[in-house]
Amino acid sequence: MSTATDGLDLDVGFTLGLDLPFAESVAFAAREGFDFVELLLDARYARERIEDRAAELRETLSTYDCGVVVHLPFAVDPGSPFEPVRAGAVEELTLGMDLAGDLGADRVVFHPSSDAWSKGWDTTATRAFVHDSLDELLPAANDRGLEPCLENIVSSYYDATTFDELLSRYPDAQMTFDTSHALLAGQSEAEMADFLREHSNRVAHLHLVDTRGDSDEHLPVGMGVIDFERVLEPLVECGWEGTATLEIGTEDYATIALGKENLEGVVEGA
Repeated sequence: MSTATDGLDLDVGFTLGLDLPFAESVAFAAREGFDFVELLLDARYARERIEDRAAELRETLSTYDCGVVVHLPFAVDPGSPFEPVRAGAVEELTLGMDLAGDLGADRVVFHPSSDAWSKGWDTTATRAFVHDSLDELLPAANDRGLEPCLENIVSSYYDATTFDELLSRYPDAQMTFDTSHALLAGQSEAEMADFLREHSNRVAHLHLVDTRGDSDEHLPVGMGVIDFERVLEPLVECGWEGTATLEIGTEDYATIALGKENLEGVVEGA
């Protein structure tokens, strides 16, 4: 475990996406003491572009003793009101799970979201579309030995303020808690802490993302306005163990390393 106190034990990783080269990034992760990379299956790492390289990528991870969490593509729409589109999203996300298993991942992150036109579809309808897809996706993940970690989002119904409804509906699902998404949905740090205190047994994965508060900027910890010591306090109190991704929107390794350094300072002070 790369970042730990008596009460909080984190495996820490960073998002591998954009134009970050795979082998170079995994080598950097190992050198800097990261435990894993979170591979976003989009852009240069879209499933169709890399699935024939799965053995090669897994070997690279093994060479550097680096784990992997897979973030399924968020550009697909599991909450589409159009059944063929929704079915296609379920198919793509399920194929992404197959690839995640081939890479050696044990958990997948995805968005329980709907891009349906708000003027035409109310939240009751869009939630039903999302549920229709999750009823297939969650068993698909479990059948593949993967832990499905649904993420609180901003631009659809299941943000941090309503996410407990989803956890109640799917008692076997786990959660990815995203700090920037929570702030932008209107949660204060105290409210984030209350949520984590109440649902610590359902949160398996964290996206520790900072922002200056106006948009989802994907900044390193310590470069925005979020008080991470306050947010993480209940997890320290309960001795939480899990994975935490620095979901930083950059290709600059020095900035990623700074995020890890800042997180270590937060954890030591918690």
